[in-house]
Amino acid sequence: MTTSIDINRIARMNVLKIIEGLSLAEINKIPTGFTGNIAWHIGHIVATQQGLLYRLSGNQVTLEQTFIDKYKKGTVPQAPIDQVELDFIKNEIVMQPERLVIDIEMDLFKNYTPYPTSFGNTIHSFDEALSFVNVHEGMHIGYLMALKRVVKNS
Repeated sequence: MTTSIDINRIARMNVLKIIEGLSLAEINKIPTGFTGNIAWHIGHIVATQQGLLYRLSGNQVTLEQTFIDKYKKGTVPQAPIDQVELDFIKNEIVMQPERLVIDIEMDLFKNYTPYPTSFGNTIHSFDEALSFVNVHEGMHIGYLMALKRVVKNS
């Protein structure tokens, strides 16, 4: 479990490195050929972690439902985010793995509702969910890298 959390921390630090130095306008830009922007992808990473790890384990999520609804699977950006929301997302990127460690130590993840993913596998346990979160976030890091390249070159 420690390895999965360490991987998650590293992935999230990479997210912050990717977006470092980008303006709010660049973070909100939806380039031609894309349906999302950097803001949506980083918000989606934060929202999805809560659903896959907390909600499906029968635990209370730590995010407002309106935030989760805005960034959940199947959504697209509806409006630009402001600096306050960007700062909130960046803070969650750092704090979620730390909160997760505490919650694991408190033994909050005893149950899990199986969940079929759009990747074609079904998650059956919290441990599987944590591994999948890392795969999911890795995929979105790829999108972030592509978006950044396009945004910086346009």
